[in-house]
Amino acid sequence: MYAKRLLAVMLVAFSPMIFIGCDDGSGATEEENVIVPPGKADDFFSMTAQEYVLTGDSTVVLEDYYASRTEQERLERVKKLIEYKNVVIGWFLNVYIIDKSEHDDNPDYGGYHSLVKNGAWEDLEITKVDDLTYRFRFKQIIGGTTDLLSILPTTMGEDGKRHFTLKMGKISNYEMSQLETNYEWYRRSPWSDFDPDKVDPSKIEELDMVIEPEEASSDAWIDYKRLFEDGELTMAVHFGWDYHDDYHLKHSKELYDWLVNKMKFKSPVDSYDEYTRDSGPLTKTITANGQSVNVKIWIYWGKPGTETDPDTDAGGIVLENDMRESFRTKEVIVYSGHSGPFYGFALANWRKTYEGDLDDSEVPSLDMPSDVYQVVLAEGCDTYGLGQAFLMNPNKAGHHNIDVITTTNSSNAATPATVMDFIQAIVGSRWSKAVEAKKYSDVLKDMDSNSWWFNTMYGVHGIDDNPKMHPFADEAKLCQPCSKDEQCGEGMQCSRLNSNEKVCTAFCTDDTGCPEGYTCEYSAKGSYLRSKQCVPKGLSCQNPEPEESEVQVMINEVLADPPSSNEEGDMNGDGYRNASEDEFVEILNLSDSDVDISGWSISDSFTTRFTFPNGTVVPAHGVVVVFGGGDSSSFTLPEGVMAFSSKEIGGDYLGLTNSGDTVTLRDAMGKVIDQMTYGPEGGYDRSLTRATDGDPESSFIKHPGDSAASPGLKSDGSAF
Repeated sequence: MYAKRLLAVMLVAFSPMIFIGCDDGSGATEEENVIVPPGKADDFFSMTAQEYVLTGDSTVVLEDYYASRTEQERLERVKKLIEYKNVVIGWFLNVYIIDKSEHDDNPDYGGYHSLVKNGAWEDLEITKVDDLTYRFRFKQIIGGTTDLLSILPTTMGEDGKRHFTLKMGKISNYEMSQLETNYEWYRRSPWSDFDPDKVDPSKIEELDMVIEPEEASSDAWIDYKRLFEDGELTMAVHFGWDYHDDYHLKHSKELYDWLVNKMKFKSPVDSYDEYTRDSGPLTKTITANGQSVNVKIWIYWGKPGTETDPDTDAGGIVLENDMRESFRTKEVIVYSGHSGPFYGFALANWRKTYEGDLDDSEVPSLDMPSDVYQVVLAEGCDTYGLGQAFLMNPNKAGHHNIDVITTTNSSNAATPATVMDFIQAIVGSRWSKAVEAKKYSDVLKDMDSNSWWFNTMYGVHGIDDNPKMHPFADEAKLCQPCSKDEQCGEGMQCSRLNSNEKVCTAFCTDDTGCPEGYTCEYSAKGSYLRSKQCVPKGLSCQNPEPEESEVQVMINEVLADPPSSNEEGDMNGDGYRNASEDEFVEILNLSDSDVDISGWSISDSFTTRFTFPNGTVVPAHGVVVVFGGGDSSSFTLPEGVMAFSSKEIGGDYLGLTNSGDTVTLRDAMGKVIDQMTYGPEGGYDRSLTRATDGDPESSFIKHPGDSAASPGLKSDGSAF
């Protein structure tokens, strides 16, 4: 059995120092921070892990009695079986690519330093093969090393893409449905430690898969302003039961002593031995950006002979309930212990009790606050998949208000150093007088250094909406004349833009973090690139580039779940209903001028789905509709409505998730033009449209009236 591990995503890298010239060595004057003009710096970006998109085709076969059922009844069953089959694919894919140890029953099978992003799958197209067999196209995401494509056995296909063959067990429909926590089908032999060489060949099926690198996210800061805005920070640290050397006892004590003796936290009791789950938090007042913040840290672990005894059912229940309560009420939640794909947080002794394990399948239903920013550290082996589990929680819709740090390999169970590094990244080190805001790249680099003899590959999920400009920087000081860094304040520096201007600029990671009229450019000091700074476009505060007129383009209507009947569900008017092809996104041009949207894109929370081709111009007050697929030449739409087929142009469907997703419209430079997020309301055979058509301030509601949707028209059926 794998060393009870779990799941994660890593999307971040560190900002390097890049040599760009020669120092004259005179030392005559103090070196200035000099902004480097765009295009003059060598490109260099490094990261410890990479995400990859895997696609392929598979089938499901209905039970014999469905031969006499209606097509609609068959499709409903097919959709449920596809959900189960995606779990099957994810399991066997994970067994193949995950690293093994000599303790596993299949140590020689696969092993490519990678993990599946559990729950990050979707079915994109359903095709009927015969009365009982249906084919579907699937997509899954994995995280692995940056050189995975060079070590995974692949072949180049005729499509110019890399292919490999995945061997899976043939799982019956009944067996696939057995997903009750702790009794899932994949926990049983021969699937738990699958090795195709040890299984009857008649019970094996092969799947051709295409693998491609996924675009990586950019670096960002922890959102300190959100964490500290109310003057209080709450944190809970949970240690999972350990079979190696009782590390849950040793590390909880080491952490307690470190917090009290080194970090100078005040304990509610006199010693570690007196501390219990009911003792209350350890406390300390810190300073962050001039603000006093009261920090409260609770510590939880399984204590033999007490109500949290990890060897008992009762103790396991208490440990799990305490962690559930932490996710409900705390801002920062830390777990340190054993984990593994599909197994989640192992809080109690799984050798003696089924209680006390909070599985990844339970995370999406955790009671978590929807309006509170939370940071989770899943410190354990192979926790990569947990990242997606948290992002699937409806209270974190659109991946907002949640950061999850996970691993894509083994972690170092012999030390609590990673937990300590993380706590210091949040509340400041024991030597600092105030919190120094850290980018995730710096945090992850510190964590990776705790296991120098192997590559843990820490990463963070949910980073895309984090601050891309230093969270303590004062925008009001941008372009303020200066002569030294201290005049600009925290998160800023004094930079020379040109021979005449030396002004305050703010640390940043990319353009999206900078205010309107500013861009994120490299700053050099001496011979090295030291940072990136928000600077005025044109590199002049005195003569800034003229502001571009605001583009008045908006998302007006989104359909993720076309009605099941041909009559109602045929949204693109090509003569038949298709669950993937009849999804659509409707976009309006509100301005009095034509708008060229060539290179603009539509994405969901999964990936970029569609990019508008060159020459796409939306007329003044015009509308454009992008459907998931179909032959655009056969579309039947109202006169004057511009329409595209995502599948036809980009080779991919829109793939909007019925249970909740985020739809984003970006311009050719990647700037967000409009965005909408929906939850389960998107899955009721009806579109979501603006309460008032064409009003960008209007909220999205279920499509009113008798019609399920109105692509290219107002919700009342009239023209724009």
